Amino acid sequence: MVGAMADAKERVLWHQSGVNKYGEAFVQLLIDDEVICQLSPEEARDHAKNILEATEASEQDAFMLDFMQKKVGLDVQRAMQVTVDFRHYRESRGKKGPPSDAREFVRTDKHEKPPEAQP
Repeated sequence: MVGAMADAKERVLWHQSGVNKYGEAFVQLLIDDEVICQLSPEEARDHAKNILEATEASEQDAFMLDFMQKKVGLDVQRAMQVTVDFRHYRESRGKKGPPSDAREFVRTDKHEKPPEAQP
């Protein structure tokens, strides 16, 4: 999947406000110029909250992976397993959405810093 993603052209995800002829508000999500969904304002707010929660969770996952390797001394595979266990714990406490999948550890060049840039 990483190779396929690297070959794909750069695409932009963005949002746009709208109102229909009945005066009902909506928000569209688009990829480039293609509308991928329309949401009510309530759904859009919920979606935005879920993105913020996923952002926080990604930083927690990054901390856990780093901590388990550098402070506890686990190898990458064992540190990833602890992070997966932590995700399951987080999900059991009310995370919305589908359960985590270990394949989410796929790393792309786009989101990877070169070793010399690591803290």
